[in-house]
Amino acid sequence: MSPQLLDRLILVMAALFVLVDWLNGLLRHSLGSLLPLSAAFKALLLALLLWRGWQLCRSELRLPLLLLVLMLPGPLYIKWLTGHPYLLSDLQLIAKAGAMLLALAYFAARAKTLQQDYLRYVDAVVLAAFMLLLLNTVLGVVGYGGTAYQPMEQVSQKFLGIKGYFVSTNELSALLLVLSGWLLCRSWQRRRWAYPLIALAAFFIAALMLTKTGLFGILLLVLLTPLLLMDKRQWQQAKPYLLAAGLVVVVLTALLLYHLTALLQWVGLYDKLQFAYQQRGLSGILLSSRDFYLQRNFALVAEHYPHWLQVLGVGQGGVRLLLKKYFIELDFFDLLLFYGVAGALLFCLSFLRLFSLLWSRMAKSELVLPLALLNLLLLAVALLAGHVLTSGMLWLPWALINAAVLVNRAPSVLTTAMPQTVGGASTPAVQPDSEAR
Repeated sequence: MSPQLLDRLILVMAALFVLVDWLNGLLRHSLGSLLPLSAAFKALLLALLLWRGWQLCRSELRLPLLLLVLMLPGPLYIKWLTGHPYLLSDLQLIAKAGAMLLALAYFAARAKTLQQDYLRYVDAVVLAAFMLLLLNTVLGVVGYGGTAYQPMEQVSQKFLGIKGYFVSTNELSALLLVLSGWLLCRSWQRRRWAYPLIALAAFFIAALMLTKTGLFGILLLVLLTPLLLMDKRQWQQAKPYLLAAGLVVVVLTALLLYHLTALLQWVGLYDKLQFAYQQRGLSGILLSSRDFYLQRNFALVAEHYPHWLQVLGVGQGGVRLLLKKYFIELDFFDLLLFYGVAGALLFCLSFLRLFSLLWSRMAKSELVLPLALLNLLLLAVALLAGHVLTSGMLWLPWALINAAVLVNRAPSVLTTAMPQTVGGASTPAVQPDSEAR
């Protein structure tokens, strides 16, 4: 296969990424069993990304691949020792954890080559995926698909939230942040009339999912994205409006807190949150008891496995032999528990490379600050709620949009077309160096 054909195939498959996840959930809901459609598709796409990426940017792939290999010995040893049937789950999770860095290396190389065509591609892919999420939510409203929360015997309203035909609500919330963050940024830059429409649609999806990640993340993106895209002159012009908007936000927040109990009862979350508070206090609400699972899981692993094996990691299988609830759902600690020091280093390397890339393009791309905000939100979610680096739904769109900072700013039409006058004589305008800008 020629490199050009391989690149086209990867871009086509990347455009179908979210759709395949949705179809996988649709088949699961319709047939009652989980088919490997999504897993097979992503495995093939990741293999093609790695194959082509090794040709284009192998230096960026060496360290992530080394860490992925170092994540294997602990789970393999536990498999050999116990014969448990969970090795495939470990291989899948290791691939998910490293997939974002592998995809980022490839798409960064493509962004440098395609430039403005890459931006148009990302705009189209993200908008199509966002519209699919909106359609999925509408279908959920009219009764199709599943609910966001599992039935709880302790609360009166057992079915809460809407996830439609997607399998995981937490991963769907993180995906919504990625897609919304990009569209809010690009609409403010190019089509400001679309900004409130995208914001309302994002709030609609997040509110029906009823996840803290979706609601608070979307709120921060909607409020802060325009501020991050303003220059000094725009800040001065908008100062009175910002003060008025801030006052409105303060008043609305006060009203919300005053009527919080009634509001939670209206949306159906009051019983669930009250039960969580009675069990674990405020941390039960903020962390959904993840702090309890963190202490319990690490304590049991320390009790049953030697220290040298904990350094290597015991894999999902090593924890599943001890506990039914084996995921802590905090990405850093899950990777540390399952894959030892190598898993923790992969977590650190992932965000270090993202922020290093953004920092290197600070003066060369208008996308840097909005994407920095988005990545900070995802880092917070990974540390407090999980399902970011361990998600199979997120890694490709996340890498796709971050690579876009390598697209140079398009030259201004005015600065390139208008002549400059020097000493009364008209001279052709010199096109500004996009890198210097």
